[in-house]
Formats: sequence, structure tokens, C-alpha cells
Amino acid sequence: MPFLGGSPESLLVHVEVEARARSGMGRRLFLYRNQIQAVHASLILSIVLYLHRGGAGVQRFGLAGSVPDLDLEGFRYTAFGLAGCDAAEYLARPEPLAWGLAALMRRGPLTRPELKLACLRRIAAADLDDARRILLVNCVETYLELNSDEAAEYARLSKVRENREVKKMATTWSERIEAQGIEKGLQAGRREGEKAGRREGLQEGVQAVRKILLSLLEQRFGPLSEATRERVESISSLDRLARLSERALTARSLAALRLH
Repeated sequence: MPFLGGSPESLLVHVEVEARARSGMGRRLFLYRNQIQAVHASLILSIVLYLHRGGAGVQRFGLAGSVPDLDLEGFRYTAFGLAGCDAAEYLARPEPLAWGLAALMRRGPLTRPELKLACLRRIAAADLDDARRILLVNCVETYLELNSDEAAEYARLSKVRENREVKKMATTWSERIEAQGIEKGLQAGRREGEKAGRREGLQEGVQAVRKILLSLLEQRFGPLSEATRERVESISSLDRLARLSERALTARSLAALRLH
């Protein structure tokens, strides 16, 4: 990203996501920064996001010590601990990502079902495109799973007038996939491919699952590059296409699927 003010210099943002704070994170980020700078002649902003443990909110850290040829004193990184933050504060912020991350924060007087509905209400009421809305809902569903008793409370609260918009919105990514017939498409594709001796059946199955995979990737990651499309089009194995489609439901990036 370029600096504000028209500076020609660029800034690369490196983000590490960790379940909890651990010793040695600063030096690890320092080494990562050096590796990135060896490839890209840019300034690096290093950030670590702690999902469950770590100092609450945004903190800045540096490194101390003396290592030959390494400027430890000049390195700084930012840590953001979610668990200790106030969910209500972040739900009031204008940034959409804050509403999804609030699912991991301190809920105060709210029950877990109430916090989940509060996050989903904020997302449902916002002016967002489908792709961003789905990703935020997926974040809430992933990090705020309810047990059977909590699910019953959630179902009861969902009937309240103020939560009707939440019911209209897709509640989980997997449910949207099922509603769009993707799972049925996968099964149909496999059935077509398994028809003994029918080469045309295999091709129909491959084409069907390939089309499903491309559609799923676009909904999860936005418009695909020509290179990514060519990689998917080059896959002729029905099993591999089916596995990629299933993994795409939870993958964080195209790189994780080796399609970038």
C-alpha cells in the first residue's frame, strides 16, 4: 500500500495470526521481516493478532539485545490481543472487521448467544456486498460456536423482532453452500464420474465439480485471476477437484489451496 500524501515509497503489511501470546514472537517477526525485505525493497509493518490470549488491545513492542549485523534496537512490531477487548466497544466502531472480531472479545453482561446475535445484527444491517458479509458471518460462526443449551437460547432470541434481519441473512457459510446446491453438485459430480466405462460421464462430472469450485472460490476470495482459473481448468482429477471444493469452505486464502 502507498503512503498517504503521495510518497512513492510503499509499505507492506505482514500479519501473523496466533491463538495466544508466546515467548520469542518478536524475534520471529524480526526474522520474517528480514526475509520479506530480501525479496521486496519496501518498508514492512509487522503485526501479530492474538485470538485468545495476549495483552488487551493494540500494543507496540520492540526488541532488545545485541546480535552482530542485526539492528534489533530499530525493530518495532504491533500486537493486538482480542480476548481482553470490550465487544460492545468494537461493535460500535464503523469498521466491518471489528464486528466479526467482536465474537472473540469480552462479552460483558451478554450471554454467548446474545453476543452472537449482536455481531450478526451489526453485519446484517450494514451496507455490504455479499462476499464481505459472508466472510464476516463466517468469522462469527467459526469463533462463537454454541453448545446445545446456548443454541436453544439463540433460537428463542432469533424470533424477537429486532433479530428478524439476522434470520434473513445466511447464518453460516456451509448453509449458503447447501442452499445453492453445491453439496448436491459435488455428489452428482462424483456419481457421474463413477459410472463404469462411461468416459463422457467422467468428463461431465469433472466439468460440474470444476464449475462448482470456481464459483465457490469467487464467492470466498472475489474475482479470480486468469492464472488461478487456468490452474483450476488444468485439473482433470475428479477426486482432487472435490477435495479442493471441500477445503475451500474453510481455507484462508488461495495460497493455502496452492491456486495462487
